[in-house]
Amino acid sequence: MKRIILVCLAACGGGGDSDDGMQMPDAAMNEPIVNGKPASQYYAQFAHATTKAEVGGAAAFPAQSDGRNAFLAQFFLMPNGKLVLFYAEGEGSVTSTGHALNIIGATKKKREGTWKVDGAQLVLDAFMRCDGFTLNDKDALRCTLATSIVTAAAQGKSGTFQNGIGMSSPDDSEFADYVP
Repeated sequence: MKRIILVCLAACGGGGDSDDGMQMPDAAMNEPIVNGKPASQYYAQFAHATTKAEVGGAAAFPAQSDGRNAFLAQFFLMPNGKLVLFYAEGEGSVTSTGHALNIIGATKKKREGTWKVDGAQLVLDAFMRCDGFTLNDKDALRCTLATSIVTAAAQGKSGTFQNGIGMSSPDDSEFADYVP
């Protein structure tokens, strides 16, 4: 009877012992890869603890009677899976590399919930689902609004999201007029 021995040439992780005493790889070894990194590591780089800033982006949707044609979302991936999302709608332009919007104050909404990595996606409670990709040699997110927050026409629309610049938090004064 032949015995096959598996040799791990790279770090195999700290898996549990099998009946014969061999180390078996962790389930993390089977984690989906996003841009060359395990999904949990890829999305961790967008967490507030890492960035000290928000993740923000915008997406266009069909123009409404009052001129609204896009949404702006900024979110914070806080410790312990807590999510703080700031959402607003306005009029302007959105491209894959940026946006210029005039925000309508009455559309500013604050939502709280949880975030998690589900397979190869980042899930922002029931609000958004994000996929990782590379934009201008930097890791970014392509997030799709999963549920209507203000305008139903925005649901299902996707935009490019990146880490903010500088220090910011959900308690900053710029978010004071967002209502639950």
